[in-house]
Amino acid sequence: MKEKTKKRLKKIGIWAGIGIVVLLLCIHFFLGAIVKTGVQSYMPKLTGTDVKMGSFYLNTLTGKLTIRDFVIGNPKGYNTEYAFSLGTVIVDIDMTTIFSKKLVVQQILVDKAHVIYEVGLGETNIGKIEANVNEFTQSGKKEPEAKPEPEKKRGEARKIQINDFQFNGAKVSLSAVALQGGKATMPIPDIHLKDIGKEGDGKSWNDAMTEIFSVVSKSVTDVASSAGSVIKGAGEGAWEKVKGVFK
Repeated sequence: MKEKTKKRLKKIGIWAGIGIVVLLLCIHFFLGAIVKTGVQSYMPKLTGTDVKMGSFYLNTLTGKLTIRDFVIGNPKGYNTEYAFSLGTVIVDIDMTTIFSKKLVVQQILVDKAHVIYEVGLGETNIGKIEANVNEFTQSGKKEPEAKPEPEKKRGEARKIQINDFQFNGAKVSLSAVALQGGKATMPIPDIHLKDIGKEGDGKSWNDAMTEIFSVVSKSVTDVASSAGSVIKGAGEGAWEKVKGVFK
């Protein structure tokens, strides 16, 4: 190979390397802004409400993802400040397992989640958002629907292991439209789960999330049920019964 050609290839290699580094840096520093813009423009179409995200940051070197101040607003006709608010979510992935059959997540930390259930006339804010989501997803379906993926391929999906899951500082509030934004707020006990999918080949993503959400859902339900009868009364117009309870 001629010396001139070698030098040219060397320059191409150097510039290709520089290009890759610049691309990685762009992803590292600007991905958060791109995701934040995408979420805030797309999700309102899905939920039928305002959606805001304070920040989204992914460290592509360490595998740590951080989301702050994620808020799903209320549908029209409801008086509380929002339906769902999330203070912080941190997901710490073990990058050495990124190409392994079992992805290891060192920690998932959910901090200061707040859910507000507001009862309207025969419907709740959460129920309305769920209906909006279902309507949007149904309208987006194409005919004919895609055939289900063969069971064999489903079984080949990579597994996950979550070493530490924490759900801290959460609270649930119950309200009714008649209360003009008043609500009863109760803390949800902190939840700490360890070694999800540690045994064997790990768990599927769906199984891991089902295990987590079943524990969280039970805790929220147990807390919310303690004031359910009061909210029911509020929905029937019993202001005097609840005005001393809600704050």
